[in-house]
Amino acid sequence: MESDILALEASFADADYAPWEDRLAINPRMFEKYATPRHFWDWRQYAAHLLGDVHDKLLLDLGCGMGEEAVYLAKLGARVTAIDISEVGIRITRKRAEFNHVAERVMAHVMKATPTDFAPESFDIIHGLGVLHHVGLEAGLKETRRLLRPGGTALFLEPMGNSRLLEWAKGRIQRKWGKKLRLRDVNDHEEPLKYRELVKFHSQFAYYRLYPYHLLTRARKLLAPARLHDSLRRIDYYVLKMAPFLRHFAGAVIIHVKK
Repeated sequence: MESDILALEASFADADYAPWEDRLAINPRMFEKYATPRHFWDWRQYAAHLLGDVHDKLLLDLGCGMGEEAVYLAKLGARVTAIDISEVGIRITRKRAEFNHVAERVMAHVMKATPTDFAPESFDIIHGLGVLHHVGLEAGLKETRRLLRPGGTALFLEPMGNSRLLEWAKGRIQRKWGKKLRLRDVNDHEEPLKYRELVKFHSQFAYYRLYPYHLLTRARKLLAPARLHDSLRRIDYYVLKMAPFLRHFAGAVIIHVKK
């Protein structure tokens, strides 16, 4: 049942977030990516570039987690509504907003994403980091279209898994070395998105673009030390530009839509 799955997802997230409850300062390097995006080989910076000016915009952070992005966007002037099914995540989001002096610009609520409790056409912008592969692509985009105002924009950063072989290898690495490599835990209800499914929703929006990312960077913790990760991102970006058919092996995608 959907309620059972939501309860399991919430419990998983609560346990994942709890150890971070008192670490409320934002990451200045990550905030800089949102504030002054310059390097489009970095998917966070390109996503921030696509969002454009968020000042005084009504922005929904869908599946806000612990509120890092909600606070970044609020510091850039957005009026943020942040929702998540994790009570711990929402509690941290509120504390983080207060700690970083943007509490008046961040409203955080425990709420499921599909559907939300908001009225149609409530937001200028919808932002989501790793949420659609949890809630379901079709349901998530349907709710996005309902919530956006005419001319509004939505942007999602999502994991993608088109290659069965690579997904099998990823699962094996996760099981064998996940803790040692400090890989992010996943639960049984997460399903990386497929490019062939993503393209089906083109007709539902006035504007719909997909930007695949991450080839070598999928295995960055196995391939290279942290100081070389940006170099791998640069290589990935230009390889995908020159050989777009390699998107089949990409591990992530930016979804940019306008109503």
